Amino acid sequence: MGRPHGKLRLCFRNPCRLPGRRPLEAGSMKRRPPLSPPFFLLLAAAVIALFLLNSCLTLSDSMELLSSQAVSEGLLDRYQATMLKLAAQAAVDASRKLNPEEEYFVGRAVAANIFTSYPPYDRPDLNAYLNKLGQGLSLYSSRPAIYAGYRFIVLDSEEVNAFATPGGHILVTRGLLRLTNSEDELAAVLAHEIAHIALGHGLASVQGARITQIASDYAIDAGFSSGGDIADFTAVFGDSISELAKILVISGYSQAYESQADMEARRIIAAAGYNPNALAKLIGHLPIDSQGGASGFAVTHPQPESRLEVLRSEPFRAPQAAKAKRAWPSPRENEGGENHQVPVSVARAERFASMRGFF
Repeated sequence: MGRPHGKLRLCFRNPCRLPGRRPLEAGSMKRRPPLSPPFFLLLAAAVIALFLLNSCLTLSDSMELLSSQAVSEGLLDRYQATMLKLAAQAAVDASRKLNPEEEYFVGRAVAANIFTSYPPYDRPDLNAYLNKLGQGLSLYSSRPAIYAGYRFIVLDSEEVNAFATPGGHILVTRGLLRLTNSEDELAAVLAHEIAHIALGHGLASVQGARITQIASDYAIDAGFSSGGDIADFTAVFGDSISELAKILVISGYSQAYESQADMEARRIIAAAGYNPNALAKLIGHLPIDSQGGASGFAVTHPQPESRLEVLRSEPFRAPQAAKAKRAWPSPRENEGGENHQVPVSVARAERFASMRGFF
């Protein structure tokens, strides 16, 4: 995102001359009452937004100038101005990247929340299969090593959906698994979710939520603590500020980020020796939200045709499968002390067929 056009000019002289106006006589302007809670919140949100848009001044400098001017004009009292500056510093702190451990625990909490609506599927052999396949694929991602590794869990739901939370937690519904017709297509499902984590898409959402929480906390601390004020803030501004944070931090998520994840997924499965066209085949199986009543992938992802258009528009040259890495050796190797080697394609087809009945 670019810098804002033009410059914000704050007038500190007395009298203050506005374009096309006569100078204001000293004492002619009545002192305004402190800002109402809604206006104060919008002011804070606007300044934080300018910070996220990479304005020329630092957020703390901008807030210092703005709050000082607001106090001198009677727009804020000193306590509100102090809280506004503290909110600015908190926003700076919140904008830092999470360290790997923080990322893991945030993602685990998000996954636990998802489990309240999508319970895990109690099938250890199927979950073990997904973890072996997914962890092998993660070796070919742009971020193969993370704090606690990638973890894959099947969700007991007929809905077609999947979730990738920060820190490597990947959750896939049985409904989505049923749409796959081969291990190549299943690998495409997992690679797409791995790509979201490797590319940091989930962290953007987390940081947007942190900025929203800052706005809420400091609005309450700034003296707007009566029941009515808090209720008004929650009802009127909570959703607006949250939406603002989402637009600024993860703008275009469903299109831009999903396209990035598709490109990375295609690269991952090709590098691991799977058919790179399996991703397009899988997308062709996905449901279409034609009547506005769909759920899962149909409403949380771009329409399949638009995803296919993006894939077709980007030339792709499949890399040679790396010999130093093996996505998953044949399960027949080294069993019983013998080395019964079979073609990888045969081994993949057999193990997929043995698990598909549990989808």
